[in-house]
Amino acid sequence: MTEFHAVTAGVPQNVFTLPTPTDITLTPFWTTILQKDNFLLQRSSSPGNHLFRNLVSTIANVFDTKLPPFRILFQREVNTMCLQIAVGETEKAINAAWFWIEKNMMPELETIDHPLDRERWVSEKINMIVTEIESGTDELSSDENVRNASRTFRQIFDIPHSERFVSYYSCAYKSRQGWLYISENFIGFHSYILGVETKELIELKEIQEIKKEKSKGIFDDSLRLITKDKQEYYLSNMFKRDEVYDVLVQLTGQAMQRWLKNAGGDAPGQSTDAAFTAAELSSKRSIQQTHRLLADGSKSPHHQLVSPLKQDLATQKRNNNYCSRFRLPADQYLISGLDATYSKDAAADRDPHFLSQVPPGVVHLIGRVYLSQTFLTFESEERLPAPQHNLPVCKAVFPLYTIKRVERLNKGAYTSGVAITTCHRMEHDFFLHAEKNACEQFCETLKDLLLKQIPLFKKVKPFMATCESEQIFQTDSLIDTRVHIGGLGLEFGYAENSKKSKDRSKTKLWKLYFQENGRNLTMIKLPTFGKLVRVGLPNSLRGEIWEASSGAMYLRFANQGLYQETLDKYKDQKSTSTEEIEKDLNRSLPEYPGYQSPEGINRLRRVLTAYAWSNPELGYCQAMNIVVSALLIYTTEEQAFWILHILVDRFFPGYYSTNMYGALLDQITFEQLVEKTMPILWNHFKRTNVELSVACLPWFLSLYINSMPLEFAVRVLDILFMEGPRILFQIG
Repeated sequence: MTEFHAVTAGVPQNVFTLPTPTDITLTPFWTTILQKDNFLLQRSSSPGNHLFRNLVSTIANVFDTKLPPFRILFQREVNTMCLQIAVGETEKAINAAWFWIEKNMMPELETIDHPLDRERWVSEKINMIVTEIESGTDELSSDENVRNASRTFRQIFDIPHSERFVSYYSCAYKSRQGWLYISENFIGFHSYILGVETKELIELKEIQEIKKEKSKGIFDDSLRLITKDKQEYYLSNMFKRDEVYDVLVQLTGQAMQRWLKNAGGDAPGQSTDAAFTAAELSSKRSIQQTHRLLADGSKSPHHQLVSPLKQDLATQKRNNNYCSRFRLPADQYLISGLDATYSKDAAADRDPHFLSQVPPGVVHLIGRVYLSQTFLTFESEERLPAPQHNLPVCKAVFPLYTIKRVERLNKGAYTSGVAITTCHRMEHDFFLHAEKNACEQFCETLKDLLLKQIPLFKKVKPFMATCESEQIFQTDSLIDTRVHIGGLGLEFGYAENSKKSKDRSKTKLWKLYFQENGRNLTMIKLPTFGKLVRVGLPNSLRGEIWEASSGAMYLRFANQGLYQETLDKYKDQKSTSTEEIEKDLNRSLPEYPGYQSPEGINRLRRVLTAYAWSNPELGYCQAMNIVVSALLIYTTEEQAFWILHILVDRFFPGYYSTNMYGALLDQITFEQLVEKTMPILWNHFKRTNVELSVACLPWFLSLYINSMPLEFAVRVLDILFMEGPRILFQIG
């Protein structure tokens, strides 16, 4: 590494590029001003006629072929293809690169005889330089078009070299056709037609609203951007309007998130013990340095090309949608997906008395099967009837560590598939609808991923012993569940009376559903699942269904023991968050008997402090105590800890933060919904000066737990974990 850094010492910045083949016979508007050995220094030359010069510039703008005014080429022999190795915006910058080449490359090049060897040496040398000094920039993009467009963007708008470029699109602004450039933090428009230049640059964090519109009231090709200072930018003639809209929404959201995080101040969850904080920071810094050294040592400095940011954003969006749809941990990424038919037979033995309430679990549905590094998932094409038409009829999630057996299925010459058997002895068949090679690749990928899960197999049985659903199968279960698993309700009672809520009958129905469709880690969700949740969950199973529906169960499995480790690590430590927690403990559902005793208060304290330490940037926020106090009636401390992670990070980002930006944005949305759907009521609020957002904010922050009797509030939570945050708007 020392030798490598010595090579790049004193290299001019922002001029060298990845070697790009260039045919100088096809680009006549260049003049060679210096030539030495195999190197050429060229300057772009414009025709002398003013009108013709404007015409050439217009053509360059129309085809987005604007080039830097200076470049350096390497040509191994006369009349051969050149390599472009440097470009410059100024004569000073390009001269610095030329002098560096004269001093550091030409002498060594003279010792190489064969022209091809010379070209290979120059290419490797320049690649090494660019990889080192242009790290984190678009000059290392694997797409040559992105590299060129990024240079044009920076040249036009004088943008920092480190700004990552996303993409560019043809469009019109103020009736002038030009190009819309989008980067990580900026959006710019540039047009140059017959000597008239139009240029606009907007920071993404300044954009307040993005609207799709129709130009001339007919064509779906326009966007209207509105900034915080109420300036409007109308863009039309946009052939990829929807793609631009999606990219801008994603980027503006990320820009706002960065701005809000930077404006958040000190982390409230950070320890106030100076000695402890210093030791922790030193430890983190040491770990980070070790990881960096290992990473540097494992990578060659050559050819470390990066994928274009647009491609990264598309991948990120696809993975986020995948994780959100199946409630998977955020670290999962989509590896493969194929159209398939999912088939499952009914259970062999069942009580016919309950056939009307819980139909046989026969499944034969067309949909799509997906693979991530830890999960096999399936979603059916068929949707539920309105108003749940956004939900699939069948959704299945199988952690690979719960799959005990895999068999290949061959159904005819053109169809193949796999049959998996889970740890609950249920067989699930997937017939793949794809070409033979794609099916083979899918099966091989599944096999490789399953082999990586072998170390986790031994953790499955101990984990399932913590699930209450195993208790109702105690007679024929392989899991030892002699002790009931649950929350404070086991000792202090539940909000709902067990007899009045018919807990015994509900539990029998759920046992049948588990028997037909799996339980805890291997449960598939069919329409009957939603019906049983709406009827009302039995108190003993409520906590487990909550974490199974929300995806918290997968987090708890992947991080077994982390909750207790966090408590042990930060025992007796103090922070701003722990001080705030102590103030709110006695305000948490004081009417519930469990929180009138030390046992309930101590459980609540442990969950809230563990979360504050595990997420020091956020720490503790008011209303967390209300939510966790309700969870702990039905869940263990560890279950509540991971459900809180899901609520804060995925369901309600920005709700439980110092500025509560997520909740405030949802209040604006809620007001707009009321105005649109209940105009008479909205006008009454306006006449009486009622601030709806102020009145409703506590509803959303406490998830209605403080706004209605607890027995009804937990029913809201039942639907919330199954269907997501939209239930808050529906109840409101």
